[in-house]
Amino acid sequence: MTTDATEERRDEELLAEIACGDLAAFHLFYERYAGRIFAYACRLSRDPVLAEDIAQEVFTAVWKRAGTFQPDRGTAAAWLFTLTRNKLVDHWRRTGGGAGQEKLDEPRLPASGDAGGDLGLILRQALARVPPEQRQAIEMAYFNGLTYEETAGRLALPVGTLKSRIRLGLRAMRTVLAPAAVSA
Repeated sequence: MTTDATEERRDEELLAEIACGDLAAFHLFYERYAGRIFAYACRLSRDPVLAEDIAQEVFTAVWKRAGTFQPDRGTAAAWLFTLTRNKLVDHWRRTGGGAGQEKLDEPRLPASGDAGGDLGLILRQALARVPPEQRQAIEMAYFNGLTYEETAGRLALPVGTLKSRIRLGLRAMRTVLAPAAVSA
């Protein structure tokens, strides 16, 4: 078994324990991801104060909704980062955008010097193998914090077409990333 698979399994177990109210499991999960979630929220929002608030909201949601995690839909880390992105989008909708949202025109993948730099490098390499129209849709929706509707509007596409492009692009990335996870 690889180290990554072991960590993912532990994350799933931790979330199951958190769903049962296990505070020690929550503390371990928080320690494992708090820094990465803050860095991700900070990168998307470009506002450290907002990033702190979002990180707090995310972990409050983890405590309350850990039972909603579905391992067949992705890893615990992916669930957590999606939750973070969604919290930011919800914040921007509530506040009418804010200064940070206008700055989301260029994709910002994690740089190699950022927290999770190896992950950023792996993601950039996988994205490089995705057709340009799929890559652009993935970058806008996942790395720029835009909703599907906003992304579809900027690309002048129907939402269904955008979702298909993203799904195909993610599938292509998965085929590139799967061998890397096995060899790790």
